[in-house]
Amino acid sequence: MHNVKILDCTLRDGGYYNNWDFSTNLSKNYLNVLSKTSVDVIEIGFRKPVNNIVSGSSGLKKIGKFLISEDKFLSKLNIPKNKKISVMIDLSDYLGEDGLENLKRNFIKSKNSVVNMVRIACNYNDKKKLGKVVKFLKSQDYIVCVNLMKFTILKNNQILSFFKSALNYGANYLYLADSFGNCLPGRIKNISKLVKKNTIDMSILGFHSHDNTGNALNNTIAAIKEGFGIIDTSIMGMGRGAGNLKLEDFLKYKKNFLEKKKITSFSSNYMHPLYLKYKWGKNKYYNYSAKNNIHPTFVQRFLEEEKFKKKHIYKILQFLKRNKATQYDMNIFDDLFLETKKLKKISVSKNNKLVILCDNLDTKKVNLKKLKLKGYQTSSLNYLNFINSNDLDYIFMCNAYRVFTEVEKAISVKNIKLIIPNYKILYNIMRSNTKKVINYNILKNSEINIKKDFCSYNKNLVLIYALCFCVSNNFKEMIIYGLTRNNSNLRIVRQIKDFIKKNKFKSKIILK
Repeated sequence: MHNVKILDCTLRDGGYYNNWDFSTNLSKNYLNVLSKTSVDVIEIGFRKPVNNIVSGSSGLKKIGKFLISEDKFLSKLNIPKNKKISVMIDLSDYLGEDGLENLKRNFIKSKNSVVNMVRIACNYNDKKKLGKVVKFLKSQDYIVCVNLMKFTILKNNQILSFFKSALNYGANYLYLADSFGNCLPGRIKNISKLVKKNTIDMSILGFHSHDNTGNALNNTIAAIKEGFGIIDTSIMGMGRGAGNLKLEDFLKYKKNFLEKKKITSFSSNYMHPLYLKYKWGKNKYYNYSAKNNIHPTFVQRFLEEEKFKKKHIYKILQFLKRNKATQYDMNIFDDLFLETKKLKKISVSKNNKLVILCDNLDTKKVNLKKLKLKGYQTSSLNYLNFINSNDLDYIFMCNAYRVFTEVEKAISVKNIKLIIPNYKILYNIMRSNTKKVINYNILKNSEINIKKDFCSYNKNLVLIYALCFCVSNNFKEMIIYGLTRNNSNLRIVRQIKDFIKKNKFKSKIILK
C-alpha cells in the first residue's frame, strides 16, 4: 500500500467548476504545499488545443490558463523539481486532419518542457484511434497514461481488450476512470482478477475515482489492495460533478497526519472559499445519476442554476435515464420538451424592423430607447441580466436548459412578448400567460428550413431560431448587436442569408 503513487489533479479536474481560472497566488501556494507531501505527480491542467475551445459570449475571456497549460505559462509558477508534472488531453482533440499538427504544436520534447507525463482521456470505441497519439508522445519522451473513461458500462473483456491495445501502442500506465462515480469495490476485484490472469503488471494500473455514491475512498483502497500502482486525489475532492477522492481523506487513511495538517491549512485559505462558491460534492442527484449511468456534468449544470426546481431536476434525470445519456450533450433535451403539434396563429406587430441583442456585455452600450424612436422593435436572445428588460418588446428562447433557468424571469417582464417553442413541460406557466407568449417551434433536421409556424436546423440554437422567426414573419431588417463572431455563428448568419436569397425573401440581416 505504501508504495502506491499519488497523482493530485486539483487544478485539472477542479477546473470544471471555475473554467480552469485558478489565481496565480492559489496555484503557487498549491504547488508549494504539495512539494512538501508524498504526492508523486501533480496534474497541472488540461492541454487543449486553442483552436478546439468553443468560444463563449466573451470568447476566451472566461477560460482559465489551466485549460491550455502552455509551457511558457507553467514555467512561471515555481514548479517543484521533486515532483512529476502531468497534463491531460482528450483524445478527440488530437484526431482528424489536424491531429498530428496539434500534437507537434502542443508537445515539444519532454526534456525541454515543464511536463513529464501526459494522460489521454479515451472512450472504449476510440481505442483504434489511440495508437498515433500514444506513439507520438512516446517519441517526445513523455510518460504516457491512457485513461479508459466510463469503464463501469463496459464488460470486463472489453476493458482487457482496451488495455492490451494501449500496451501495444506503448502506454506506461493504464487507468480506470470511474466517470459516473458508480463503481463498487467488487467490480475492481473482478477486473483485477482478469488482468492478473492475462499477466498484465498490476503496478502499471491506475484508478481515478468520483465520489457520486460516497465510495471514492473504498474503491481506491480496493484498487491498492489489488496492486494498482497509482491513484488520483484532489484537495477537498474538487472535481467535476460530485468530485474526486479527497487528498485529505487518503492521507488520513494512511495515517499521515502531518501532511494532512499541511493540506488542511492550505485549504482553509484557498480551497474553502472556492467550495463556498461552487459547492461540489456528493448529493442525491449525483447518486441518482451514478446509479443510472447519467453523465455527471448534466447534474452539475442543473445545480449551478439556482432557479432550477428540484422537481425539474428529477424529471429531467428520468428522461436522461430513459435515453441512456452517458455522454454530455445539452441538445439531448430537445425531444423531451418539444411537442410538434400545430400551433395557434402567430401574431406580431406590423412594425418590421427589429434589434436583436446577444448575450454579450457589449450590448449594455446599446441605446434601446433611441432605436425605438427610429422605429425599431427590440429583442434579446434569452433573458439577459445586464440590460433593462423593460426596454424590450420580445425575448427569444428555445434551448431547453435556458428555458428552465430563465423562463420565469422572462415571463415576469412587463409588456414583454416571449417567443418560445411549444414546450409541453411548461404548460402551466404558459396557460396563465397566454397573451405574453408567441409559440414558434424549432425541429431537428439536417437542412435549414423556415416556415410560418416552425423552423428546422440540426441544432437547437437561439440565434438561428430568432432569425428564422423574423424571416417567417417578414421582418424587413434585423440588426444584431453583440454577436460573438466565431465560425459557428458566422456560418449560421451566412446560411440564413443564403436561404433568404434563394427563396426571395426581403429580410436583411445587419451585424453591428
